[in-house]
Amino acid sequence: MTSSSRILVVEDSPSQLLQIQMLLETAGYSVTTAADGQEAIDVIEPAKFDLVVTDLEMPRLDGLGLVRAISSQDIDIPVIVTTATGSESIAAESLHAGAASYVPKDGIVNLLVPTIARILELKQAAQPDPRLARCVDSVQVQWKLHNDLKLVPSLIRRVGSILSELGICDPSARLQVAMALDEALVNAMVHGNLEVSSELRRTDDGRPYTQQIQVRQALAPYCDRRVTFGLHADRSTATFTICDEGPGFRVAEVADPTDPANLEKEGGRGLLLINTFMDKVIHNDCGNKIVMIKHCERA
Repeated sequence: MTSSSRILVVEDSPSQLLQIQMLLETAGYSVTTAADGQEAIDVIEPAKFDLVVTDLEMPRLDGLGLVRAISSQDIDIPVIVTTATGSESIAAESLHAGAASYVPKDGIVNLLVPTIARILELKQAAQPDPRLARCVDSVQVQWKLHNDLKLVPSLIRRVGSILSELGICDPSARLQVAMALDEALVNAMVHGNLEVSSELRRTDDGRPYTQQIQVRQALAPYCDRRVTFGLHADRSTATFTICDEGPGFRVAEVADPTDPANLEKEGGRGLLLINTFMDKVIHNDCGNKIVMIKHCERA
């Protein structure tokens, strides 16, 4: 997806709307604005927009209502919700209702553009041959990955094609699975194998974070570590296993990843997305292995 993608921004605060519009247009996106969810529903069409960014608290139709409306109409457009302090429970509900991700309002400058770019990149999945798809019964495959973040979208597209062939998840849910896998794989490579702290993303527009990743990708022992990604799927369940070779982390010391109150915390954002979008999540004791399970949505 090119930077000329069309974004619908839904925000009732004129100052916040202007900030987001300028940020996205500077990044090369084509921006249309709406003052609330009802105005957005009146103009939204799958062929017209590639992505929606919406506030949660708005008159007439709020962000949660907009997410539900888009999901109920089977409109294949990913939605990012922006969260302010006090709206954490509504934001978590929006993720369950079909939103692809969220960005805290105090992180819009640093996180919004990269989040949009990642979602649009992950949304590009090859369409499988439906005749061949009907013949697939089960798949088991394992990859051994270098700590190269450029591998992640290609791997997720491959996994998305497999899930599509097996009939696990509709396109909206597959994008949510892709977001969860993206978070888990990046965590394993960057925070696990390379031991780079997510807090560096909040400093100097994230440059220290990027620089430390680049240094450690060529520095032993970090560069010698690998991420193992395994997929075992049939027509009822997909199981994803990701294991890194880093020192791990104490799972018990991490803020509850299912608690909406932790939405605003840098370290908890990825784990909350993972736990929201997957049906079951299991960590090993030393924190360097995660197993994620997604069940087929058919009745």
